[in-house]
Parts: sequence; C-alpha cells; structure tokens
Amino acid sequence: MVTFVKFDVETYNRTKAAGTPNCTHIEEEFPDIEMITDSEGNPTLGGRIGYALAYALMAGFIGYFVLFI
Repeated sequence: MVTFVKFDVETYNRTKAAGTPNCTHIEEEFPDIEMITDSEGNPTLGGRIGYALAYALMAGFIGYFVLFI
C-alpha cells in the first residue's frame, strides 16, 4: 500500500482564527487499483477496454523514450 503526506486543511481552518494556526500533516493511503467487475466478479467490457488503453499508453510512452531519448 502506498502512502502520501498531505497538509491537514481542516485543522488549519479550525485554528487560524485563534491567532496562530496549527500546521499539521497527515498520512493517507492510495486505494489499490482494481479491475471494475460486475456483481458476479467478472471484469466488465469497459474495465477491460480501460486496462487495454492504459497499457497501450504506457507502452507508447516507454517506446517513445527508448527511441527518441
């Protein structure tokens, strides 16, 4: 699971009227990327097309950098 640190805007906004706001950071996790499935657990047509497009774009970018850089 991948985590990232972000600025805690809610705490900052609650405390900024008191004169010196509390600047804090919180860690959040990116959700796992999962294939879109129907109620029976089978991948949907849109999910398969999306994955095919994503992999084609990724291969294209890698191919571009290998050939031209």
